[in-house]
Amino acid sequence: MSFARSICPVVVALACGCASTPPHFYTLVHEAERDPSAASEAELPVKVGRVRIPAQVDRLELVTRLPDGSIAIVEGEQWIAPLADELQQALSVELTDRLRDAEPARTPGVRAESVLVRMEVERFESAPSRYALIDASWHLELEAERMHVTVACRTQAYEPVNGGYPQLVRGHQRAVAVIADQIASVAGEVAAGGAVRCPPESQH
Repeated sequence: MSFARSICPVVVALACGCASTPPHFYTLVHEAERDPSAASEAELPVKVGRVRIPAQVDRLELVTRLPDGSIAIVEGEQWIAPLADELQQALSVELTDRLRDAEPARTPGVRAESVLVRMEVERFESAPSRYALIDASWHLELEAERMHVTVACRTQAYEPVNGGYPQLVRGHQRAVAVIADQIASVAGEVAAGGAVRCPPESQH
């Protein structure tokens, strides 16, 4: 009986010492800068389809690229939702904000009704203290009263990062914003009756 009593504190101590550290959770959805009470419908209603991403990064944990070229899965640093869902939501929020005040059509009788965006990410790289990269092709469909326009383009968004995981996530948020800027620019130009053309692929 005395032996059992003597080992109890040791077992408790070991159990406490092995307690795991709670993970940190991140989102790609940028903090809103507009006053929520002033929110309104986007001038061009936008729908973002499910985003396709490489299988290597399709997980909750952050997958990082190390300076020697190897890959590390960071167990304690996680996305709050599956990465494809995070990208879809973040892109939808950014596009809705940008198309809220879209320029009215310059072409008589043409009124854009909706924008559909599909995106396939070819590279999603996370390098702490170095860079965040999203290289993606995207397909834009714009419906209007007298036209159906489709545009296929590609954006490579490279954002330098100075710092750890929080700064890395903010780098990816900026990269999503770069992609949204280019999609919104094309959508707005087409909706206003302008030419259909892709923006430059690389943004640094």
